[in-house]
Amino acid sequence: MLLFSTDIDGAIYDGHETARRFAEFWATTRERPEPSLLVYDTGRLPADVQQLLEATDLPRPDYVIAGVGTQIFEFGQNAMIGAWTDDLGTGRDFEAVEKIVADSAAGVERQPDECQNPLKSSWYWRNKGREDIDAIDRALSEAGLDTQIVYSSDRDLDILPAKANKGNAICWLSGWLEIPRENTIVAGDSGNDASMFLIERGRGILVANAEAALVEAAQWTDFHRASQPCADGVIEGLRTLVPYLEINET
Repeated sequence: MLLFSTDIDGAIYDGHETARRFAEFWATTRERPEPSLLVYDTGRLPADVQQLLEATDLPRPDYVIAGVGTQIFEFGQNAMIGAWTDDLGTGRDFEAVEKIVADSAAGVERQPDECQNPLKSSWYWRNKGREDIDAIDRALSEAGLDTQIVYSSDRDLDILPAKANKGNAICWLSGWLEIPRENTIVAGDSGNDASMFLIERGRGILVANAEAALVEAAQWTDFHRASQPCADGVIEGLRTLVPYLEINET
């Protein structure tokens, strides 16, 4: 394992105690001669991740993939990696995206401004099925907008550039760092993590509290289904997939 990429909420964080347990675990991996890079792959934006790190014991990552794959932030340099944003392309009309979503999705509610970025349009739309999502997808496509929809937690609706998702961002980052994909492990719990589990030659950890949508998406991939939820499941999975890690149980 040269790169470990994990979602935050519901995967390694569900309150201060889970943050502490994951931090203690991760500190032991840093003692190895060739420690893995730590990447947080999250729907949160960088400023929100920074605030969470200041308020909890979560370890500082090497990189943050933020905004459901729309941004990659190099934590140590406190800088966005512009090459990834450039690679996503330009020319999207997100004012048009927001108008189509607002007009065609009954009951939709725009998330606060701090949840948005120029490449991510985010909404609350509760308890919707595949037909509802497909209807918005068709409306966006018919308007000539090159987008994709990510729906998770039976609530969160994200409209992203077609190439922007968590999995594609990991693939790009591992290539940029010249890390083979077979040396990458991911962990997640929700539907917006599904693309991480579709990385060719990658391996994954599904925590016990993983949503059914993620379990279904990952069923044909190489993953460990943990018996424990959240951080404990991640630790269990890493001990299984990377047996040379000398982890002290707590």
